[in-house]
Amino acid sequence: MKKKDLRLERKKHRLEENKMFILQAAETVFAQKGYSLATMDDIALEAQFSKATLYRYYKSKREVFFEVILNSFEEVRKKTAKIKLKKITAEEKIRELIFYISTYYHKKKNMARILYMERSVMRNILNIDIKKHLSHSTQHPQIPNEFKENMEEIFNIICEIIKEGIESGEFRKVDVRDAAFIFGALLRGFHFRGPLRGREYRIKESTDLLLNFFLYGIKKKGKA
Repeated sequence: MKKKDLRLERKKHRLEENKMFILQAAETVFAQKGYSLATMDDIALEAQFSKATLYRYYKSKREVFFEVILNSFEEVRKKTAKIKLKKITAEEKIRELIFYISTYYHKKKNMARILYMERSVMRNILNIDIKKHLSHSTQHPQIPNEFKENMEEIFNIICEIIKEGIESGEFRKVDVRDAAFIFGALLRGFHFRGPLRGREYRIKESTDLLLNFFLYGIKKKGKA
């Protein structure tokens, strides 16, 4: 059996750890200053690395930002998958998903503001025109594969949870993909259109509100 090169393993671990520190620092800087005003100098200072060291890992601010957003998508995907595997009811899984996503949006609200306010960032870095994505146009630009794969996996996990609920008798029979799409649209609309509400919601409050509207809507009980 070939002996493991421990020096190589330590070097690899150190490189991954440094990348993590850089991305955490970059997210802090982007959240505070926005994408346009943030600089590689700011990121290096926040990460407590030299600018030369920073450029060993990332060639540009654009590359750093892309990685920060991609990591966010992957974080959501992993947590969603964990919730799906829990030995709880489908309704409890839906509640946990809503609570997690509400908590996540609250934590990342400044990053979300960048994506929605700095539209040139979405177009030039992520190849997404947010105006077109909010419209009813079917001619949406192609989302980068790295993001698309995570989004599709999250969507499929939500479909599986809804299907579980239908099979267990918790939910009525519906088109699973339609229900998953509406679930995602409800959460995105609630959190991203926040300034139009004129008020803020606590995380538990928003979780209860979103869960009740997704499961029961506004129809009065007993009415045909």
